[in-house]
This record gives sequence, C-alpha cells and structure tokens, in this order.
Amino acid sequence: MHEPQRNLDEDWDGLDPTQRRAGSRTMLYAGIGIVVLFGLVVCVVAVSMIWSQFRARTTEDEPLAEVAPTIEATIPPTETVDIAPTSTLPATAVATQILPGSGAVTANFTTTPPTIDGNLSDWAGNIAASSNNRVYNVAGWDGSEDVTAVWQLTWDNGNLYVAVMVTDDTHVQTASGNQIFRGDSVDMQFDTARDADFGDGLSPDDFQITLSPGDFAGSGPTAFRYQGTASGAILDAPGGNIVTVAAQQTASGYTLEAAIPWSDLNLVASEGLTIGLALNANDNDTAGTAVQEVMVSHMPNRTLTNPTTWGTLTLK
Repeated sequence: MHEPQRNLDEDWDGLDPTQRRAGSRTMLYAGIGIVVLFGLVVCVVAVSMIWSQFRARTTEDEPLAEVAPTIEATIPPTETVDIAPTSTLPATAVATQILPGSGAVTANFTTTPPTIDGNLSDWAGNIAASSNNRVYNVAGWDGSEDVTAVWQLTWDNGNLYVAVMVTDDTHVQTASGNQIFRGDSVDMQFDTARDADFGDGLSPDDFQITLSPGDFAGSGPTAFRYQGTASGAILDAPGGNIVTVAAQQTASGYTLEAAIPWSDLNLVASEGLTIGLALNANDNDTAGTAVQEVMVSHMPNRTLTNPTTWGTLTLK
C-alpha cells in the first residue's frame, strides 16, 4: 500500500526556534529537503517542455529541399576516404593545408595574366590546393585510387585563371559536350551568391564549369558550363561559355590551364569577394568508354547538389 502523502503543515506545526524538542532538528532538515526536491522536479519538467518546443520549431523551420535529378551519375557517393596525394607540386608552388569541412581557397590579383597554353611555368608563387578526397565512385569500381589534382588560382577584372596538375596513370576521354565529365577532366562548382541564399539546394546563382584536356590524339581541350535551376536541378547553361582552355600531356598525367570570364559566372570581381567553390577531378580508366568512374575533391564531403558541402574562394 502507498503511504499517505505527508502534510507539510504538520511537519512544521509546533516548531518554534525558541523551543527545544527531541527530533525537531531532524524534522526541520527533512522538510527543507522535500521542498528542495519538489523545486528541482518542477525545474526539470519545465526545461524538458521548453526544449521539446524548440526542437519542434527548428524542424518545422528547416524543411528538406527537393533535389531534381542531375547530369551527374545517380549512384550515391560512397563513404569519404582520404587518399594520399601522389602528384608533385611545381617547385615554385606553395601547398596550403585544406582543413576538413573548411575548404577555404584564396586567389591573388594579378597584373600579368598567365599564358593559357597548358605550361605551368608562369604560376610561380601562387598558393596550391589539392583534390585528394574520394567523394564518388561508380558501382563495380575496381578500387584503383590513382588520380589527384593540384590547383592554383589567380584573377584580374576580366577572368578567373586556373592551373591544374593532374596525376593519373591511364588517360581516357572519349566524351564531348555536356558529357565530358564522364572522362578524365576537372570541374569547379561555384556558388556566386553564397551570402544571399546559402543553403542545401541548387539555384540559378550556382554554376559548374567542367574542363576537359581532350584525348591528346584527335580531340582538343574543351569547356562546358552548367547552371542550377530554381527547382534544384542543374542543366546546360543558356548561352554556352567563352572559357579559354589548354592542356598538355605529361609522364604522370596532364596539366591544364583555363581563363574563366567572370561574365560566365554572372559576377563582377572585386577584392574581398567570397563565393562558394568546390575543386574536383574526374577519372575514367577504361579505354573506349565514357564513364565517370571516380571523382576526387578538395572537400571531403562534396555533393554536387548541396552548396553547403563546398568550400570557399576569396579574392585577395
């Protein structure tokens, strides 16, 4: 049986500070303990209710965005694995550590733009960043992790200049047009209005520029521009592009240079500008095919349709 609830009035009845009775001090301490315990229970219940309401409100305020199918392979990315770089930086390049989840890249202003010819000898002193995090592989991939890319960036009022040194033991590029990402190539995702609409879905201020070195036999270097849509998809950008691109084959892979006009990104460049950026390299090792087998990125969790997984580019 349950013990009848104690009456606090009875606990305190007759307790007079000026009188001494046997057991009065014990009863006083017991009463104080009960009051304190009751107060703690009330506080815990109140805090629990407030936290539940806060969690519910947060969930309602942040609905998941609907993402339409994209041009990229639809097989989900595998777990990210850091791959040790096998490429060698140009002797004059300075490597910068890209912290996981940060991906902050800078580009210095130049008064002498590089010659776009695939030769990286005129990139002395520019900071370099590596793409060596595997963020995608096709089903049936044989596990060969043989591609890395080292990037250098600079800019002027007309263009963003890009130099990439790719290490890859087998060169395969049979695709053209908006399919060049399915062969050996590099690409960049840009969130050009990061401060205005930073979120986990694509929009028209998001772009992808894919740069192909060609096959070093009959087809030459090319570029293709894609653009996000209001519905969260990514499609061929209206108007094409006016990117200048050149490449050279090397003993360990290839080098590539490009001049990307700011107009292709609907931007006016200025010192201090910060936009979203992901630097990626695509690899295909199967001759005669057009299959994006592996992608590596400078961001460990890079996802095509989620700009919050990209890093940043700041113009210095």
